[in-house]
Amino acid sequence: MGEVLLGVDVGATGIKAGLFTPEGRLTAVAGRRNGPVQDPMGQPGWMVWDPQDIWTKVCECILECLNRSGGSHEVKAVACTGFGADGVPMSKEGECLYPFVSWHCGRTIPQQAELAKRVGNERIFEITGYHNYHINTACRFLWFRQNHPVLLKNAHRWLQVQDYVAFRLSGAFTTDCTIASTTMMLDLGSRTWSKTMLEAAELDASILPPTSEAGTQIGTVTAKASSETGLPQGTPVVTGGHDCEIAVLGAGVAQDDIWIDITGTWEILIATVDAFRPQPSHYANGLDFECHALPGQWICQSLMIAGAVTEWVRDKFYHEVPEKDVYEVMFREAEAPSRGVYVLPSFMRGMGPDASRSALGTILGLQTMTSRGQVVRAALEGLCFQLNRQIGAIGAAVGRTPSRLRVVGGGQKNPLWLQLKADVTGLPVEITTNPEVTLLGVAILAGLGAGLYRDVHDALGRVNFTTEGVEPDSARHSEYAARYESVYKQLAESLEPPYKAIDAELRGSA
Repeated sequence: MGEVLLGVDVGATGIKAGLFTPEGRLTAVAGRRNGPVQDPMGQPGWMVWDPQDIWTKVCECILECLNRSGGSHEVKAVACTGFGADGVPMSKEGECLYPFVSWHCGRTIPQQAELAKRVGNERIFEITGYHNYHINTACRFLWFRQNHPVLLKNAHRWLQVQDYVAFRLSGAFTTDCTIASTTMMLDLGSRTWSKTMLEAAELDASILPPTSEAGTQIGTVTAKASSETGLPQGTPVVTGGHDCEIAVLGAGVAQDDIWIDITGTWEILIATVDAFRPQPSHYANGLDFECHALPGQWICQSLMIAGAVTEWVRDKFYHEVPEKDVYEVMFREAEAPSRGVYVLPSFMRGMGPDASRSALGTILGLQTMTSRGQVVRAALEGLCFQLNRQIGAIGAAVGRTPSRLRVVGGGQKNPLWLQLKADVTGLPVEITTNPEVTLLGVAILAGLGAGLYRDVHDALGRVNFTTEGVEPDSARHSEYAARYESVYKQLAESLEPPYKAIDAELRGSA
């Protein structure tokens, strides 16, 4: 019977489970769709995740993987990863006292402003490495304190999404440093909960679980979890981590000259650093920091809206095209030049590289003869210009530039987008041939916690990583470099006064 490691990934659009050999070969994978729902206890537009629905789908995925393996493998350990920020208050008996408030939900915008007054946005960044986004967990704590104080008082622990899955598997209330980084409650330098943020959020420290490094065994599969998942009772349960850091592991990157570009609904550009030294320029350029899954290291990252922009273009310009054909039609039409059309992809208000300028999504250069294909092309180019800008910002922050980008996520399946990334940035772009990078990364951590690897570097040395590359076209790079300098680089700064006026208008009408 061969040994395998089980990884679980709770994503915003899908939940997956995968079995891997210690050498990284995928033996079985299963998935289910995921998505937020209307809060049954809230106002219209308040979005939540149903905890039981998430757990049910996790169980279904695990069972399907085990059935596909035919009982021919021994699961040595399981670990779970997922998206950040969203958490759930739980009783000591393990009951969820309220659903996960989703990052899609805007209910905590007032609390974002209040935390800014209590601590100061720059000071929050200095402590936590994070900008004061309204979706961050600290804003949720203050919202619960002001709207459901008894519920928060009665809560035993607060668990993030993947911590909740680990609890359902093992019964352990715990978290790891990577996902704790996304709460805006962690003192990032010391990797401990911040007293300043606890006081600002009016939170008792006892509700926050003890932290560990990613890849730490926290317990074993309980009898109840065994009956629901099919995993043998006693199987080690290991801390996973935030999906960004896990994707870095799953892509096989330990070198500091290869930067990870995670491209999905959001695009996240990641460089590894060996210290957390926040500077005002980092804050101004929209950079965030988190604890890395590699012990003693951190990641410097830029969070940018990406796939959601192309989805908006799809919905507004291609709604009559059958769903099965829509992306093929879009990107075929986008092969033509954009001809003076530019898109500033700041479609998520208050977030992204130009948030400090109150930038909003902008399409510039429209004429009566502009085609929808030009808008698609301009949107993709705008996303690549945005990426190029943040390569420079992170390079200034970490004191080096990348030799290449390794792209993971849904964006790696789009040849046009990949070529544009290479042409705009002037960097070689490579993709991993492993179709389940995040699952592999969290399976590696499961193996680490179970003792199959000496450390992360030993694991990365044992796993077989293969890549395929896209080279930049030098002539097109020169053209894009000129367009970046003459137009795109100036957009947000030039439009800052009207952006700020519009932002004030939107806040006044909220």
